[in-house]
Amino acid sequence: MALPFMKNRATPPSMSAGKGFPSERVGELSAKGFPEGEIIDVLRKEGYGPEEIDRAMTQVLKLGVTGGGQNMSQGPSELPQLEPLEPMAQQMPQMPETSIPEQYYYPQQQQQQYSSEEYVDFLVRERVGEVDHKINEFMVKHAELEKRLAEVNNQMTALVQTRTSEEQMILSKLDSFKDVMNDVTIRMGSLEKAFKETLPALIESVRALSDLVQRMKREG
Repeated sequence: MALPFMKNRATPPSMSAGKGFPSERVGELSAKGFPEGEIIDVLRKEGYGPEEIDRAMTQVLKLGVTGGGQNMSQGPSELPQLEPLEPMAQQMPQMPETSIPEQYYYPQQQQQQYSSEEYVDFLVRERVGEVDHKINEFMVKHAELEKRLAEVNNQMTALVQTRTSEEQMILSKLDSFKDVMNDVTIRMGSLEKAFKETLPALIESVRALSDLVQRMKREG
């Protein structure tokens, strides 16, 4: 919506991002008939941040209601001149030229509310774009992680197969060693039995030999 009191005033070029609020640039675009949404898009492309755009829009809308104010970025300046107001309906009393009629005030408030909603929508779309970018990065990393997990799984499968063959060899050797141990156990049992059977006779033989040696010593 064009602001009527800004048509007779030449505006300087817009300020650079980070050096102030582009109030005069907003007034220039509004005087050319740009709607609120297009003004926000233009200022954003020129490098202004969301806070600067919001402050500038609020300031210009406030100037449109109060009819005056100072330039926030360049210092004090002359007050803009109001154009002659259109005659009001006959049932409405005439207002002074320096006052803004009530019929103009309420649409301006509605316009300010609409611009705020549009600006919020702009911020939401910007944040959604950032979220989409983060999601895409996450999907790429997730795909890479799945690929690495598949490679690790293949390596583990090959390792398990290798260890399985080795374990089978070890188990077969253990089985053969078990058979040997069983054979040794059987033989040890046989030797123990034979030793138990021959031990008493061996003891008696040793004792008889010992007695014989003692008699031979006495007789000699």
